[in-house]
Amino acid sequence: MAELKTGYQGKTVYGNTFTVLEFLGGGGQGNVYKVQCGGREMALKWYHKATIDKMKDPDEFYENLMANIKKGAPTSAFLWPEELTEKCDGSFGYIMGLRPSNYEELTRFLIWDAKKRRMKASFASITARCNAAINIIEGFRALHNDGYSYQDLNNGNFFIDPSNGDVLICDNDNVSERGVNFGIAGKQRYMAPEVVLGGVPDKRSDRFSLAVILFRMLFIEHPLEGKYSTPPCMTPELEKKFYGSDPVFVLDPEDDRNAANNQLNTNTLRFWKIYPEYIRELFVKSFGKSSVLPPYDRIIEKTWLDAFVKLRSETVPCPHCGKETFITAGYTVSCMYCGGPLTCTSQIKFKRCEVPIYGGVKVFEGQLGDSGEGYHDVVGEIVRNKKDPNKHALRNLTDQTWSVKLPDNTVKTVDPDGIVPLNKGFEITIGKNTCTVE
Repeated sequence: MAELKTGYQGKTVYGNTFTVLEFLGGGGQGNVYKVQCGGREMALKWYHKATIDKMKDPDEFYENLMANIKKGAPTSAFLWPEELTEKCDGSFGYIMGLRPSNYEELTRFLIWDAKKRRMKASFASITARCNAAINIIEGFRALHNDGYSYQDLNNGNFFIDPSNGDVLICDNDNVSERGVNFGIAGKQRYMAPEVVLGGVPDKRSDRFSLAVILFRMLFIEHPLEGKYSTPPCMTPELEKKFYGSDPVFVLDPEDDRNAANNQLNTNTLRFWKIYPEYIRELFVKSFGKSSVLPPYDRIIEKTWLDAFVKLRSETVPCPHCGKETFITAGYTVSCMYCGGPLTCTSQIKFKRCEVPIYGGVKVFEGQLGDSGEGYHDVVGEIVRNKKDPNKHALRNLTDQTWSVKLPDNTVKTVDPDGIVPLNKGFEITIGKNTCTVE
């Protein structure tokens, strides 16, 4: 069955009935419909018969879908398959949650609208962009911790709320626990080189794809598409070379064959110098020779998380123009928009990270220790002294009482919603974790 009509009714393997309400959109693998199922409005992805015919083993793909449904989603951020339809006329589909209307496909953040002279979708702030990156990284980590890897990953897998960076991950039908290649034709632009060359996807190849997604979120353009890899006529052989056998990063410091230029890489060149060095270094490593050649040394999710949480902590509103910009502890820097000076003289030192002391900076649970959780749970906020803007305090936004050890060994407490002055040498204990003001 090539296309489902409004009103069509079918059955799921669990005996539920679904009714097609409307067509939502089509893609290379199949069409997506809004359906009524089990008293809920949901989304149905129905495969083109041609897609199924091209699979190495359609029955194995079908069984993998069923196994994933039984196991359940790694986290609530996944629009995970919830129902599998019965087979009908050589085709089938699966049912998942609907994307809320305020979420935009990541693709729209990467496309320029010539009429409106802006991107089709834009983040409300740098903080929202960082949140989106953190959410995507956490999704990858949860997926891998559950033993899964992606078969086909691209910018169409992610829906993002531009206002705050919340993320929903879709198209999870190709996810496999066993690393089995189902013969799904993915986009080579997002594949790791070894997968382009015919290798089986795994969590290491996923980490290369993750780096591509993160790069495009920050710099819009593709990290492997420069003067060398954009010929007048792209052929399958050249595509395999540029993304598989000989990929070259457009900002590789040791290989300028594919160097970025002002015609192809305008955004990359513009934004590259704006982001801090530790972000740039991770991308250089992600697309350098150690990553694109065996044994494929890739940045792990925890390293990306630490970097983007740090970046979010260094993002503050400029006191001169109000737009978000970056600060660095111990330095005076210029706002990336108006050029006004921003000075940050000290920081809070946690076990594994540092947080700059600047008005408006938030401290998150995930920064306190080694738990690796709670990167969106605010535990404190740095506030500026209204009478003396050079002085700051940390407000307790938890429901626990903190303890503070002063340089003379005096110990004081900070109740919920109370504040502690951020004076050098103070040791603040938040739960089981202690930090020092430096």
